[in-house]
Amino acid sequence: MILKEHIIWAISSIVNNKMRSSLSMLWIIIWVFSIIVMMALWQWTTSSVVSKFSSMWANLITVSAWWSNQSKIWWIQSSSSSDLIDDEFLDFVKNISWVKSISPTVTSNKQFIYWTYNTKASIVWVRSVYKSLKNLTVSNWSFITDDDVKKSKKVVVLWYTIASSAFGTWTTSEDPLWKEIKLEEWIYTVVWVLSDNSTSNSKIYAPISTVMSKMVWTHYYSSIDVEVKNTDEVATMKTTIDDEIATYLKIWDDEDRTYSVSSMSEMLSSISEMTSTLTMFLAWIAAISLIVWWIGVMNIMLVSVTERTREIWIRKALWAMKSDIMTQFLIEAMFISVLAWLIGIWLSYVTVQIVSNYIAAVITTSSITWSFSSVVMIWIVFWLLPASKASNLKPIDALRYE
Repeated sequence: MILKEHIIWAISSIVNNKMRSSLSMLWIIIWVFSIIVMMALWQWTTSSVVSKFSSMWANLITVSAWWSNQSKIWWIQSSSSSDLIDDEFLDFVKNISWVKSISPTVTSNKQFIYWTYNTKASIVWVRSVYKSLKNLTVSNWSFITDDDVKKSKKVVVLWYTIASSAFGTWTTSEDPLWKEIKLEEWIYTVVWVLSDNSTSNSKIYAPISTVMSKMVWTHYYSSIDVEVKNTDEVATMKTTIDDEIATYLKIWDDEDRTYSVSSMSEMLSSISEMTSTLTMFLAWIAAISLIVWWIGVMNIMLVSVTERTREIWIRKALWAMKSDIMTQFLIEAMFISVLAWLIGIWLSYVTVQIVSNYIAAVITTSSITWSFSSVVMIWIVFWLLPASKASNLKPIDALRYE
């Protein structure tokens, strides 16, 4: 039989057996739709997480006093300034050639009280430069200013979460601006609330000079955020800064270190490894699902061979060869697979277009290619067995078939 007749027989078989063909196509459509949409969403998730961390503080190196060392911030005893972060230490770090600017911080937990609202809050005492180093977006107002630090003003900037917890959603209730709150026994005035698009939106910022001159009377800091000049060489600069600080503090043994040096690039590397691991995990889930779909499709086709026993041997009685029967089944499988693949792509495109109004999900060429590869695998391998079974049927099977 010529190829044209094989195609006509295959198409007529698909049309005449709509339910069987629809079920076969449904398995493939669901698989193609699932894999393309899943890969689009997963790529958006991983890229957004990595880009979020890449854009946040990619050029920052943090020098932190260890907890045993930080305890001296609150219990000021006679101690050497060489093992604590003080102004002399700041001057040294600032003069390192790799360093562009620095921002010291003091962190603590204080009781935050506003009327009946009472909770333990994380307070970060900062200078004005902290805003630019941390890329904080402040609109229509200002962050902690140089004047606030210079005059040791008792003002605070709240993150959205803690502000909404204390004051409610102020668009419908109370406006927190210029309200007075208590940080333990001290009264502070709220000067601004940062928006909700933050990574840690439950902190409170206050001028660093206030905690150092009025609350604790200390000249030690918890940590320093160091902005380096070249973002592309953060790892090298981190090592250099670490070595220079160790030399400055005369620390020759790691066990004697009273500080740590870290960078966002290290966290980014860990996040990349974690996303790669999760990608492999999802790939295994997809592979298992794919096998289930393959078996389901093959099962439907095997059942269809039994249903079409008489048809097959009528064709053999009309001098159809074994190769003709197998070719017809494979062409039929090809039409069902490709058509289902195209429908799956179309459904995926529509879904991703709807979702893209909210998130930046994009269909990739690799997801389409991978889904097509799986469809070809269904066509060539998992329909080869039903086709072979159909072509090997004996005349007696047709005679006995009811």
